[in-house]
Amino acid sequence: MKLPVEIVERILLKCDGKTLKTAKRVSSEWKEIVNYLSRKTPLWQWCCREEIPDKELVDYLNKYSNLDLEKWQKIYDNWVSWQNVQNGIRYDIISSPVEIPRISYIAVSGNYIAVGSEDGRVRVYSQNWKPFSHSRHKAVKVMKITFIDNTLTNEQCLVIAYPRALVIDYFQKTSNPTILEDIKDHSVYKNYICYEKIRGRISIVKLCFGDGDTKILMEIWFSRIYSPSYPTCLNIWNGVCTLLINNEVQSVNYDPADPPPMLGLNRVAKLRSSLNQISENSYQILRDDIIISLGKADSYAKEEFIEFFILGPNRECSKKLFNTWEVLNSFITCIFVYGNTLVLGVDCGNVYFYHVSCWKYFDIRHYQKKIIVGQHPIISIDVKETENERKFYVASSFRIHEIIGYEVKLDF
Repeated sequence: MKLPVEIVERILLKCDGKTLKTAKRVSSEWKEIVNYLSRKTPLWQWCCREEIPDKELVDYLNKYSNLDLEKWQKIYDNWVSWQNVQNGIRYDIISSPVEIPRISYIAVSGNYIAVGSEDGRVRVYSQNWKPFSHSRHKAVKVMKITFIDNTLTNEQCLVIAYPRALVIDYFQKTSNPTILEDIKDHSVYKNYICYEKIRGRISIVKLCFGDGDTKILMEIWFSRIYSPSYPTCLNIWNGVCTLLINNEVQSVNYDPADPPPMLGLNRVAKLRSSLNQISENSYQILRDDIIISLGKADSYAKEEFIEFFILGPNRECSKKLFNTWEVLNSFITCIFVYGNTLVLGVDCGNVYFYHVSCWKYFDIRHYQKKIIVGQHPIISIDVKETENERKFYVASSFRIHEIIGYEVKLDF
């Protein structure tokens, strides 16, 4: 018995996203009904808000500007397809046509690709690898590059990290760069920068774009960490700045819409590491609830271990420890997380893809895809997501590769 169209519409409006995708494959009539509802209602926005975890959705929303109904559907399609990393994705590997000596970092945003080198040069290319700009503010290694987007004017700038300085380069205009000296560590989220100075002062500043070429760095929070306590690492992400001070995790919340008064740090958890030999800069805060470290169980062991600290409410902290040499037979040189995908680069040029549905159940032994991109250590990874693909830019010191993941279309 054929149901009236009105009844089918009411049923589909109550379905989750995966059911809607299946319904489109039932028949051309059902497909047209789902497409009609997609145009007339925020159907896929509801699906994204209800089904995609908030901490994953933040990453996707940062890659899309001016969201409309169609883009919400693309976000959901990409999220669902990357749940099956092994069989649901088809991979193409492309070597970049440019030759850049001594690469140290790569960053991607919108239509631009920025590549830093060990001699301090930063080259910006278009998405087709055509040169756009070239600069050299310091004659030392580029440690990190981050894009800051001005969504009101579509203007972008670069935050370039050197061993003791930050440079804000307005590469799309002729404005003079902003230089911050004596910077030990930093993190960027949207137009907010958190940085630690050599003498222990930590600040959160907001980059404000004024009329014309006017740029203002407005400090909205600061604190000072005195010896013998000192920050091991820090990360600003989605309204929360997380700091690891010695072995204690602390945080401060800031409201992106309204700069708060001076706030004290909140104690989140205390880390009790199982590793004895941990080198400097071995800790990394992926998000405000995930901290990882690389090290050895003792000074004589050849094996390398990776330890995950999962932060919870009420100062709860659980941890997982894995022997990376035993699983991957190599040392991890790069860690990158985007949405529901974790990517590990190792010293022999391999890249491992993981689907992470929940960090509590994550196991490094169960990687879904291994891709060989070269023979040199992977030093930097970034991602660009479009409506039809997720493209990972993987860099070694000598070459950049694009790993393009497409959803495998199923025929019904």
